[in-house]
Amino acid sequence: MVEMLPPAVLLVLTVSVVANDNTTCYGPCGLRFRQNLQGSIRIIGGQNAALGAWPWMVSLQVSSYHNNQRYHACRGSLLNSHWLVTAAHCFRNKKRVYDWRLIFGAREIEYGSNKPVKPPLLERRVKQIIIHEKYSPHSEANDIALLKITPPVPCGHFIGPACLPQFRAGPPRVPQTCWLAGWGFLNENAPSFAKRLQQLIETLKGKTF
Repeated sequence: MVEMLPPAVLLVLTVSVVANDNTTCYGPCGLRFRQNLQGSIRIIGGQNAALGAWPWMVSLQVSSYHNNQRYHACRGSLLNSHWLVTAAHCFRNKKRVYDWRLIFGAREIEYGSNKPVKPPLLERRVKQIIIHEKYSPHSEANDIALLKITPPVPCGHFIGPACLPQFRAGPPRVPQTCWLAGWGFLNENAPSFAKRLQQLIETLKGKTF
């Protein structure tokens, strides 16, 4: 079930779970095990990501009970073996923990599958959903949530934790280059989303999101 926490508590919890609940995902965060930034096929402003290029990316999939199939719905970022961070809007209609499956280490995803995942992919369930107390479905303010993973997921060459910004970090004051990645729609009118993980480089100039 969904639990609501005060904003300050949610932020502190997000930071603390990385520091104190990291039993098998030790070592540096943000480590890209298979960097392949050149020579990728460009698809409408994006590129196909190499296997292992974004090891903290998690496919959040809704589990359908009438046909026992999983359907990709959102993505998240792994913080450590026990927790991941994602968007609160993912849980507007599916609020129960047993509605969800978590797929780790994926590059390509199937939309509608009841087959067990094969290594290096791992499948896990959700133990707890924590939504930002001041999340607004209308304005999308405070669109953040934490998921507790069960059982804990081990890290390796294709699964690893992301880094969090500093506690008081704001938008960049000078232009900075960053990478965006996910399985989102390739354009506004696309009939379906990308089944292979996409990556896109962008320069931020004091933007806020």
